[in-house]
Amino acid sequence: MTLETFIGKYFMLGGAVLLLLTGIGYLIAWSIANQMLTPAGRVGLGALAGIAFVVGGFYARRKGEKRWGGIMLSIALAITHTVAWGAGPKLHIVEPRLALGIAALASILLAALALNDEDETLYVVGVGGALLAPFVTQSGRGSAPFTLLYGWIVITAGLFAMRGQRWRTATTVMSIAGMLYAGVGIAATVSGSTSAMFIDRTSPAFFALACTWSAAILGADEYRHSLARSYLITMVLAVFSAAAQLAGKNVPDLPPIALAGTVSAYLILRPTSENVEKWVLDAVVLPLAFLGGALLSAGGIDAPNGVAITLLWGAAAGGAALLNDTERRGPHYMVFGLTTWACIAYLLRGDDFGLGLGMIAHAVVMILLMRKERSEHVALPAVVSMVSALVQAAQLLGTQPTYVATPFLNPGAIVLLLGLLTWWRFFEAVAELAGTKEDPDPRWIQISRTFLAIALFLWGWRELGHTISRDVATSLVTIYFAVVGVGAIHFGRLREVPVSRHAGLGLCVVAAWMAVARASRVEAIGIKVGTFVL
Repeated sequence: MTLETFIGKYFMLGGAVLLLLTGIGYLIAWSIANQMLTPAGRVGLGALAGIAFVVGGFYARRKGEKRWGGIMLSIALAITHTVAWGAGPKLHIVEPRLALGIAALASILLAALALNDEDETLYVVGVGGALLAPFVTQSGRGSAPFTLLYGWIVITAGLFAMRGQRWRTATTVMSIAGMLYAGVGIAATVSGSTSAMFIDRTSPAFFALACTWSAAILGADEYRHSLARSYLITMVLAVFSAAAQLAGKNVPDLPPIALAGTVSAYLILRPTSENVEKWVLDAVVLPLAFLGGALLSAGGIDAPNGVAITLLWGAAAGGAALLNDTERRGPHYMVFGLTTWACIAYLLRGDDFGLGLGMIAHAVVMILLMRKERSEHVALPAVVSMVSALVQAAQLLGTQPTYVATPFLNPGAIVLLLGLLTWWRFFEAVAELAGTKEDPDPRWIQISRTFLAIALFLWGWRELGHTISRDVATSLVTIYFAVVGVGAIHFGRLREVPVSRHAGLGLCVVAAWMAVARASRVEAIGIKVGTFVL
């Protein structure tokens, strides 16, 4: 399709409908301002215009001008929407529910016409006009819940008509329509008074959720996920808007709405997309965004129900993982790991030692899950927990005296040792993921073994260097280097590992230097002689 054809087919026709409906809307507004017509007369004038286009449309179709006849009929149906809106919510000539029923009937007729003709242009022009009807009357801003209900009816009817049709442009129109109506609802609630009812503030989120399920039930396979995804993103924005207005008030109704959006994402967007970006968006970004909105409304994780809300999201993520195939569970387990980590970090925040052990325990569980499910996505919460454990170990070691009588058994040393061992097991799990359980990746196996040797050596060096007193620590470190060096040489000779022999030789040289440069300055004669002899 050329640019000229595209503009002529969509933009010119759409612009014509927009101008026509805007003109009718201004006519209604002008007549209201100048009291030219009675309310019934205004509605009747619009109805006559709609009837004229209906007659013209069917006449053109009978003459063989099916395309232009269809366009005239779609304009007539759009005018019907405008008239119904004016007769109901605007002028209150008829009950608003009856007006919405007329609008819904017009949408169904339009959908049937487009489906019968298989004409995407007719569909886009007609449904687009119906969606614009509340705004061209300049009354769409009056009642956000009512406007959103109207928009949902039109969108749902339009999705029903699109079943089985691969209409890209129409799909885009439906997606934009959902965002437009939700945006208008958000703007109305933000600009409203602070005493507005709660339902007014959450109606955009309800609307987006309803559109999501309409797309899930009525949408064709070609565009079901894309439409549902766009509506869920819109719902996230609506939830955050309501949460920002209700922040800290601990309104109990908003977290369930956010949870409904999360569960909808898990159910509708399952199985998750093969595309990595969409996969992460569907299973990680959207659930965590909904959680953020729920916690914002509740007052944060430190609110009375903050931990319960976070754990509820973790349970939902775990359930979503079990609903998917094994190879698709990783992103859900990532959310499970991050939410449970946040809860442990908050609950144990006042106890450095307990928090360190809690982080290590959480990391071990994540590593076991990572190996069982063979998912690299679980690595993120595992790394977060292991880094948190090292931070707690550093804090514990930083607050203890310079020299202690219990090396290796103080809280900081225990947390540090367990943390280093956890990192070693993590590298081994990565080796299994990079290879197989029976044949792990040799490069990562080498990394894990090298890390373990270096980490344990540094841990022992640190503890011996802070034992009892300066003289004792100096002597123990010198002997430690010598013993480890000889042991490394012996291991290298037995296993024929040249690197181990070279490292052991280096440690022995350092031990000799320490004996000369540092142990010679030790004041206690027994320690000094014993160090040189050993």
